[in-house]
Amino acid sequence: MIGIEKLYIENFKSYRNYSLSLDNKYKHIVIYGHNGIGKTNLIDSFSFFSNSKGLRGSSLDTILPKNQTSNITTKIRMIVQSDRNILNFSLQINKEDNKFKKTLLLDNKKISLSNIKNYIKIIWLSPYMDKIMYEGQTLKRNFLDKMIMQNDSYFNKIILNNKKDIAERFHILKTIKDTKWLDVIEKKIAKDFYDIFNIRRKYAEEMNSIICSKLKKFREIKIKYKNTFFDDLIDKDRLLDLFINELRKNREIDEITKRTNFSINSDEVNIVDKKNNINIEACSTGEQKITLLTIILANCWKLKKDNSKFILLLDEATSHIDRSNFGKLFDEVDKFDTQIWYTGTNKSLFQVIENKGFFIHLQ
Repeated sequence: MIGIEKLYIENFKSYRNYSLSLDNKYKHIVIYGHNGIGKTNLIDSFSFFSNSKGLRGSSLDTILPKNQTSNITTKIRMIVQSDRNILNFSLQINKEDNKFKKTLLLDNKKISLSNIKNYIKIIWLSPYMDKIMYEGQTLKRNFLDKMIMQNDSYFNKIILNNKKDIAERFHILKTIKDTKWLDVIEKKIAKDFYDIFNIRRKYAEEMNSIICSKLKKFREIKIKYKNTFFDDLIDKDRLLDLFINELRKNREIDEITKRTNFSINSDEVNIVDKKNNINIEACSTGEQKITLLTIILANCWKLKKDNSKFILLLDEATSHIDRSNFGKLFDEVDKFDTQIWYTGTNKSLFQVIENKGFFIHLQ
């Protein structure tokens, strides 16, 4: 099992100085206390080892303790036991001359955020994510892309490369307008488009299979990608020509609008409630929350299948599922050989795991 053994926090949001030691015989860690006491801030601190903006999507200038204006250092240290190995991760954020510098370390050696994911991934579900299911295509698409990145380092690399190539194309359009150079970069962009579209669809197929076989107690849903430019990706050469021609055709309008009018964002994500055969956006808020939970759990099953190490954070778990169904959630996450963190306002919310959990009361 993988899990955090010790956590040290200094100058992070509501925490000036805090340390926590955990008994590694427990894999269920429950943090409870009144609203505003710092439950989410605690788990948010180590979520920065998985995401540049953490669980709450915070920019670096918002992580300092309130009313702190001097140049100080934020330090977070996370000691993780993974099988028989001890991993010593640390994060340091310095504010100097109103600029922030972030440094990540593993055993006192610098490491990138993407390389940390080779050792451990931190997956979470929080109330801040509820809007993903109802607030437009961009949030859904980015949400699924981030989960694919957790499973596929090549996808992460190709997304970053695609952004660089798009920026280079804009530079050429705006300055020298070299058509031969544009032809070369657009050919490269078209290939990236094809690979991204393809990986997304393969991931959706695998997630749908996992949901159907492993998560029958939860929402019966299906993830589908749709694109107005093509129906399938079978004929790669034909599609590459189509993508190149579309980019070439849009050069003038792209330069004027300062956006790539045909891009990976042309993909539309549809999440369908299989039982009622309707789009999840037409379902109730409660059904949308369960759908989000189902997708997160399916992703955890995929990570488990691929032998990837992860820790699961369920912030305000009972806001996503009613108390009568919390037992189902616990039974499901208990199947993962990993540490699971929960937050909630009252210990009584977690009666179903009272004898299996390590409880932390924040006051």
